[in-house]
Amino acid sequence: MNIAHRTSTFARRLAIIAAGCALVLTGTRSMAQDAPSWASELPNLPQRTGWYQGLGITKVTGDGAADWDDASGKARAQIAAQIRVRISSTVTRAIQETASNTEITVADAYASTTEQLTTATLEGILLERWFDEDTGTLYAYGAISQAEVERRFRERMEDALASARIYHAGARRALERNDPFTAFGQLMEAIKVVTLAEAALDRTISASLEGTGASVPILPVLNTQVCGMFSRLQFEILGGDNQDAERSKALAVPLQGRLLFRSDRGTYPVANAVIAAAFLPPATGRVTAEARTSSTGEFSMPVLEVLSGEAVNRIRLTLGLQGVAVLAAQSPELTRCWSTSYVDYTFRMRSRTNIAVAIRILETNMGSRRAQSAVQEEIQRRLLGGRYTIVEDSKALAGLTPAQIQDLLATASYNDLVTSVGKSADVAIVGEVSTVERSNPYPQMYFGSGRAVIRIIDCKTGMVLGSVNMENEKEAGATYDHAGRKLLEKMGKSVADVVLQEMKKALE
Repeated sequence: MNIAHRTSTFARRLAIIAAGCALVLTGTRSMAQDAPSWASELPNLPQRTGWYQGLGITKVTGDGAADWDDASGKARAQIAAQIRVRISSTVTRAIQETASNTEITVADAYASTTEQLTTATLEGILLERWFDEDTGTLYAYGAISQAEVERRFRERMEDALASARIYHAGARRALERNDPFTAFGQLMEAIKVVTLAEAALDRTISASLEGTGASVPILPVLNTQVCGMFSRLQFEILGGDNQDAERSKALAVPLQGRLLFRSDRGTYPVANAVIAAAFLPPATGRVTAEARTSSTGEFSMPVLEVLSGEAVNRIRLTLGLQGVAVLAAQSPELTRCWSTSYVDYTFRMRSRTNIAVAIRILETNMGSRRAQSAVQEEIQRRLLGGRYTIVEDSKALAGLTPAQIQDLLATASYNDLVTSVGKSADVAIVGEVSTVERSNPYPQMYFGSGRAVIRIIDCKTGMVLGSVNMENEKEAGATYDHAGRKLLEKMGKSVADVVLQEMKKALE
């Protein structure tokens, strides 16, 4: 065979191979472009009653692994969110909301348990992928039936004993390394999983936590162990107790203390523990959400604002355990021991006595200035005989003209008032009251409309302690003047009521 013939034959073979490869590639591309059934209405998911579905969408970047991680993570997150809601509702149905005087819900208390159940349910869900070449978009899709989620939930509840034993062993190891706060957390998780399982399965779970003793109900054993640990906690006050407080202000000194734990090997500090604080009624205010103890067991809890209180008030500090209030509501024993493990810090509200009050109310009736204000007289009458002393009007406010009073009411700038009145009064009540004519739709019947703007000012700081704003008050009389005078008397009583309430709230 000559060289030309061999070359021709070789070329024909190459052409056949190339055509075959092209056919294979074309077929592969065609197969790759066939969208799966779930991708027929993207970005909408298919209608699948009784299924949880998740769809992750990402624009490809050229990093295949990163793109798939992003798309698959989004799909799993969608499924997880649906499962989380389902399990939370199941938990709430199983564990009745019986905790009182607490803002935490069953869902909050069992958040960690719900998350564990959700994570376990997600295991084994296979995700499908599809790449849309036209838009350069990668899709990840996954689904799990609701029936399967319920089956796995019940399976986990049946396995509650194993989980409780793991938590119990973790608590024991934490105590061995002098870490009681972690031990508390482990025992609380054990109580949660057993409580939830008993409610969901409607039966008592009995066994030996160590696996060596007699079979007994687990929940009472766990409650007793937690109560035993609560009884070993010891709070020490280091600072911030018995402070003076002012309304709407922070306490000057944080609540400082130390948390210790008495063990069989001696007393040692509780490190890295969460400390929670709450105002005891009727006191109200704001504190830092939580504080953590140092390696020496010390903590510092700032009190951000005191809103109200009596002469002596308390702020209670406890060990911050997530969901303990809800769990305690399920167990009288746990309620008793948890509710006695705390330390109280006291504070005293500054209650001013013999307060000097200067009053100046500008009053007009139907456009005519009145020499004596009916509203001012009513306020003075209501303040006399109590803890207030009325400062003589000419002495206190002689330096302020009616125009200046109108200006400070309009601008809310009270520097001139403080300068003028600060030496002779503790509090100034200034304002403007007026009446104007309204239509008289009935013969011999005249109507008036009134408004009042009153400010209660701290003469030392210029702070507004309270306000009264009244608009469009109405009254009728035989003449416009008569209607106006009746309206001023009526408004005087209403304004005085509000002024006294505002002053009591601000100064007591």
